[in-house]
Amino acid sequence: MGNRGLWHHTACLGVAVAALSIGSVASAAPDKGTVSVLNWWTSGSEAKSMNVLSDMLADQGYKMVNDAVSGGGGSNARTVLKSRIQSNNMPGAAQIKGPEIQQWCQAGMAMNIDEVAKQQDWSKILPGPVAKGMQCDGHFVAVPFNLHRINWVWINKSALKKAGATMPSDWNSFVAALDKLKAAGITPIAGGGDTWQVATEFDAIALATGGADFYRNAFVDLKPDALSSDTMVKALSRLRTLQKYEDANDQGLSWNHNTGAVVKGEAGMQIMGDWAKGEITNAGATPGDQVACMAMPGEHSGFVYNADSFEMFKKSNSDKAAQYAFARTALSPEFQRKFNMAKGSIPVREGVSLDGFDACAQKAQSDFEAAEKNNALVPSFSQDMAETGAVKGALFDVIAKFYNNKNMSAEAAAKQMASQAKQAKLMSSM
Repeated sequence: MGNRGLWHHTACLGVAVAALSIGSVASAAPDKGTVSVLNWWTSGSEAKSMNVLSDMLADQGYKMVNDAVSGGGGSNARTVLKSRIQSNNMPGAAQIKGPEIQQWCQAGMAMNIDEVAKQQDWSKILPGPVAKGMQCDGHFVAVPFNLHRINWVWINKSALKKAGATMPSDWNSFVAALDKLKAAGITPIAGGGDTWQVATEFDAIALATGGADFYRNAFVDLKPDALSSDTMVKALSRLRTLQKYEDANDQGLSWNHNTGAVVKGEAGMQIMGDWAKGEITNAGATPGDQVACMAMPGEHSGFVYNADSFEMFKKSNSDKAAQYAFARTALSPEFQRKFNMAKGSIPVREGVSLDGFDACAQKAQSDFEAAEKNNALVPSFSQDMAETGAVKGALFDVIAKFYNNKNMSAEAAAKQMASQAKQAKLMSSM
């Protein structure tokens, strides 16, 4: 993420660039209107995905200004959003998800888009938990784009074969495969050091170790008994085990760089959400073929989900008609297919055909439906779906301390997780 000063500089620069870009298109805006969209999708596959929406809006006569801010897993974009609001330069739509949607709505800044939701019957075409998350006080204020699975492991089949390892089926065989990769001189796991990536790994480990009920008790309800439990200690111990197989030189490298290392066979595996598929495809490989996909192995199965969404803002620099068109187009079957095929996710709109999607998307869809039926569907804490920024920050802080201090025990980390989450939740409610 860089140091604090660099982060501030990047955020301020983002504001300046965004302001200039908006000003530059104002005079050239098409008759039907313009919508500015603040987001943090800057990798190759992510930028390609946003171009799909821009092109579809252009076909309808609307201009989309893509104000993308890189870095920080979205934290830089949030800083830019706050700066733009203070300078009365509010975007028409901003990438916001999870409980933060309700926070902006309660602040009186969200725009009611019930008109679009009613036209497309969002309450029927969206999964129940997702539809609920897009609403505030009974009104739709945000539009979801997709469903990502967080608890994926991506495995280079050739690297595994070279190491003489077999596809893992449980935790012990997973560690055994890592041992063989290491012995063969292949980095077993790509992606160590960056807190956001480590938390994403822990997201997958926690569900596989404790199951959906434990996960919800710990990361959604923040029950101290769950956060400090023996199950949490076990999950943290597994994160410590995983750390032994990661390359310390990976610290500070982006997630898509690490995905590239897996595609090239320089690393055997990566634990990452299925946005990694876009990078795998861009590198000329096929998800499910050269790079296998499997849910994080452990005692439990389930689906850790992330729904990328955009909240619509009133009193923005955008035209209302263009904002409505943005929301309406995002949930059209055509966009859902094109966007999610490019992004690596699966359509959030139910009933969209997956013909032409890769094997991993097909598996994600069937696993999502099974998890929803079996109550094994959980919102990702690492991707802002379960808690507010302050609470997530407290959890991230403990995970980072534990990861960076090998002398810190899993028991101590679990106790700190419970106490810091409690304090952050209390402060957030004041």
